[in-house]
Parts: sequence; C-alpha cells; structure tokens
Amino acid sequence: MLWVFIGQNLIPTVIEDYKRPLPDAYSNDYGEVIARAERYYYSGNYERAKSIYEDLIRNTNVPDYITIGFIGNGWCLIHLGRYSEAIDTLKKAEIRGARNPKFIIPVYMGLGVAYYNKRRYLDAYRYFSKVAFQYPEWREVYKDALYFGALAAYMNASYSEVISLVDTMEKRFPGDNKTLEAQILKVFAYRKNGELFKAIQTLKDVINKGHPNKPKLEIILAEWYAENGNYDSAIVQYEKALSNYPLLKDTILSSLAYTESKYGDAIAANKNINVTNPLVGEVLFYNPGMKAFNSGQMTKAQARFERFIEFFPDDPRSAKITAYMGQLLFQSGSFQKAVEKLEYYIQKYPNGEDMPAVLELLGKAKYKLGDYKGAAEAWDRFLLEYPGHQSAENVKKLLQALVSEHPEVAQYLRSGVGAEAVFNNALALYNQGAYPKAAKMFEDFLKYFPEDPRASKAMFSIGYIAYISKDYDKAINYFSQYVQKYPNGEDIENVLYLYGLALYAKNDYENALSVLQKFVESFPSSDKVGDAYKFIGLIYYKRYEQGDGSAKEQVIYNFKMAAQAYRKRGKTKEAQQLEDIIKQLGG
Repeated sequence: MLWVFIGQNLIPTVIEDYKRPLPDAYSNDYGEVIARAERYYYSGNYERAKSIYEDLIRNTNVPDYITIGFIGNGWCLIHLGRYSEAIDTLKKAEIRGARNPKFIIPVYMGLGVAYYNKRRYLDAYRYFSKVAFQYPEWREVYKDALYFGALAAYMNASYSEVISLVDTMEKRFPGDNKTLEAQILKVFAYRKNGELFKAIQTLKDVINKGHPNKPKLEIILAEWYAENGNYDSAIVQYEKALSNYPLLKDTILSSLAYTESKYGDAIAANKNINVTNPLVGEVLFYNPGMKAFNSGQMTKAQARFERFIEFFPDDPRSAKITAYMGQLLFQSGSFQKAVEKLEYYIQKYPNGEDMPAVLELLGKAKYKLGDYKGAAEAWDRFLLEYPGHQSAENVKKLLQALVSEHPEVAQYLRSGVGAEAVFNNALALYNQGAYPKAAKMFEDFLKYFPEDPRASKAMFSIGYIAYISKDYDKAINYFSQYVQKYPNGEDIENVLYLYGLALYAKNDYENALSVLQKFVESFPSSDKVGDAYKFIGLIYYKRYEQGDGSAKEQVIYNFKMAAQAYRKRGKTKEAQQLEDIIKQLGG
C-alpha cells in the first residue's frame, strides 16, 4: 500500500530540533553561569553547554543548580543522540525536581523525547501525557505535549487515544499549525482503526486547510477512494494530482498502479468512471491489458482494451489494441463481434500499421460467418493494397481456396486473383478429366470475367468439353460465339474444325459445309485439313446420293484433296480408302 509508505514519511520516527521547553525558566533567576550555559544550549552548541551543566553538577551544593545541571545535561545528550544517557540523567533530575513546573515539565518532555527516539513509545506516551494532563495551563508546552503524546500513541498503535488527543488539540488550538500536523495522525488513526469513511472525511478536511504535505495527502486520498469503492472519485483525484503536481508524477503513477493491481477488474467494469488523462488510461487499462494479452488472459485483456479505446479512441495505441481486440474476439469464437471490431478499425484507422493483419483476419472472420463475398472482398483489398506484404502469399492462397469453393465470389474481386483462381481451378478439373465440373467452372469464368484475356480459352474449352460429350448443341453455341468474338483467337483453328464437325453431327450440312470450307481456306497446312476435306466431300456425297449430279465433281475434288493431305502425313490407309471411292465415281 503506497499510502502506508507515504504516511510513514509524514509521521516523524525521531523528534528532532525540539528545544527544551521554557527557555527563560533559569537564565534570569540562577546567575551568570547558568545563563551562559543556556545561551550555548539554545544556540545549538550542545557540547559547550553540556560541559557547563556537568560543572554545575560537580562543583555546587545548591540543590536547584544541580537539578538544572541534570536537566540541561540531559537535553544536550538528547540533541547529541545519546538517548540512553539522557534518560539516566533526566531520571536523576526527576527525582530532584519535586513538583516545580519549571523543573518537572522539561524533565517529562525530555524523557518523552528520549524514549520516543529510542522507540520506547509507551514510555514516551506516559511522560508526554503527564505534561498534558497535569499542566494544561502552560499553553505552548501543553500543545506540544498533546501532539507528541498523540505521536507516541500512534506509534504504539493506540489509535483511539490518538483520536482523543487530536480532538483535544482541535478544541484548544483550532487553526494552529501544530494542530494541522496532529490531524494527520488522526487521519491515519481512523484508517488503522478500520474507520475508512471517517479517515477520508478527515483527510479531505486537512487537505482543504492547506496542509504543507497536501500533494502527498491527495495521492493517499485517491487510494482511499478506490479502497472504499468510490472509483470515479479516485480517478478524478488521481487526474487532479497529476495536473497539479507534475513533479510527483512517478509517485502518483506508482500509487495508481497499486490501485489497479487491487481493484483493476472492478474499475474496468465500472460504467460511471470517466478517464481523460492518457497516463491514467495507460496505467489502468493499456498496460494491464497488454500484460493480460501476452499472458493469455484474454477476458481480462478484452475488458481493459475496451475501456482504453472508449476513453482514448484517437490515441495511437487505440489502433493497435483495436486490432488486438479483433484477434481476441476471433480466437474466442465471437466472429460477429470480431467483424464489428475489425471493421471499426478499418473505418477509424485507415492508415493504421496493422491494416494488413486486420484485413486478413476480417476475411477469416467473415468466412467463419458464411459471408463469402465479404471474406473475398477483404482478402482482395489486402492483395490490392499490400501486394508486397509478407502475408500476401498466404492471403492469396486463402482467396484462391475460397474462389474454388464459391466461384460466385470471384465477380467481386479486383486484384486478378479471382480470375486466375477460377481459371486455374477449371483447368485443373479439366486435366483431371472432371469435364462437367470443369465446364461449369469455365462458364463461371466467362460469366464473371468476360473481358479477361483468358476468356477465349474458356469459351473454347466449354465448347470442346461439350463436343467430346456429344452435347453438340452446346458445342455449336460456344463455337459460334467464339468465331464471332475472337475471329483471330489462338484456338480459332480448332474452333472452326470442331464447329464444322458439330454441325455435321447435327446434320446441319449447309452450315457445316460453310464452316469447314472456311477452315480449309484459313488453315491449309493444318494437320486436320485432310479430315476437313473428307467431311466436305461427304456432305457433297450426300447431295450426290440424293440425286444432285452436279455434286459428284465436288465429291471427287474434296476426296482428292483429303487423300493428298493424308499421304503427306503418312496416313496411307485413309488416303487409299478415299482414292478407291474416287475410282468408283470414275474420277
């Protein structure tokens, strides 16, 4: 408890610089020798005064001179720190002093001081009390005796007696500086006695009266407010102290840290508090929040972070702990709350250093909630804004996997990863022989990325899969679109060829003839040109069989062209078959 430490500094453990009371008691009545000793004593030359007092004891038979010698010698010993010798000497004076107040009061006060400084507080209290109770008419000494008696009672843990003595001082010496000092003892006596409310009220009164140690007392008041559960007043008090006493900053913050260690959970949960000083927020919320976060105490960390952000949203550290909050909520499975916190970060701190991590985590949280579009957009933004980030490759893989599962999200992406992911997934399915799935993926690609450079390849692939699956209508549809949109596309050769064969398979001979003739004209060196001529010849042959005699010449011509192409490529069997038909036709 810091207040105990401060309180100990406010309560003297040694009574110093207190001169023997009744300074004029002997000088005027007992001759020049005693007057000279008195002058040395009250000027602080204790060794010189002591030697004179010792001479009086040794060299005179006058009883009062001897008594004064013992009294003076005892007080010199006190100031020289020789308390045991002082007690022995003053005891001798006590025996000789009878009841003369001018003798007995200095003796009792001296014994009280010597015993106090030897930490024999009960004995000290006994002697101070004798003066207080027996000589109240000696006003100044009475005041000192009350104060020192209260001091000794406090050190002896006689707290009720402390309160009684200080009450007497307040009545007899209101407004006196010594009374103000004594009130500190009363404050701590109430606290030691378990009467915290009275301690607080008395402490406030002492502070308001302008006690010399007011700054330290205000720190103690803040601690006691917290101990009493009055957290809002405690925080107001701490912030006031920091504002008024900047040189005590370290002490104030140490006290605040102690308060946080004792009542931090209750303070964090209290909705009535208001924190305006960033240093207070740091000690109460930020530092313990970070400590809890690093040690895995996520509930505690979350509570502290929430309050710091609440009070200091524009503090640079709030951006950092907002990101931490999102992480904590995500780790605890509170995905919706994590999304809210992370989206708050994005809105509040658009240039925050944790933005990449926030976007990555936001995508994960939205994915957990089934918001695949939101997840895709978060990861897509990451890749657009932080392409060189160390986590970029991992985020790209997450986005590619998401697109693979849910191709529809690709339409919302701007980074190019969506198109790449959809196309590569379709291509992988195709290479695996999963043609229906591949076709569907290629169709999604065309739907979402119609202007992508790979769109022509996707369109051809759909047509090809349809063709080999004998879905000729679909093949014709996509091949037709390809020819119209990409007349010079890299796959136009295969498209024209397969387009013609698909039309042929559907018995659409007229259109098949047109497409195949375009093919052989456009690609005379193609390795498929022989087949194209053959199918052209077959179309004319069907006309010939249906009675169109003029088609015979075209049959022979195209079969000859097909046979020549076959022989060039070593397909002698295919060439021979066509040449036999030509002979039969008289060609």
